[in-house]
Amino acid sequence: MEHMLKSETRTIADTYPALLSSETQAKLDYLLDALENMDQRIALELERVKMSPADEELKDFVRQDILANHEASRLPLVQAVEDLRAQYRVSIADNSN
Repeated sequence: MEHMLKSETRTIADTYPALLSSETQAKLDYLLDALENMDQRIALELERVKMSPADEELKDFVRQDILANHEASRLPLVQAVEDLRAQYRVSIADNSN
């Protein structure tokens, strides 16, 4: 669940502020905030499972289910972020020529 998406995007935006439109920045911020919130929610769920008095085998099953669902939910958002970044990289290349 580790990701540096938000900090990487902020670094890029700070480096090339004039090239990143406010609409694109807003979309990126929204997506990155959503990912961050999802990760925090999942971390809490996993902590609850860890602290549960349930059998370790059951806890492993629940943990795997939580992580699989999390990755499935997260994937479209990650893809959208990557698409925006790709568009941004193309716009940087176009503007540098």
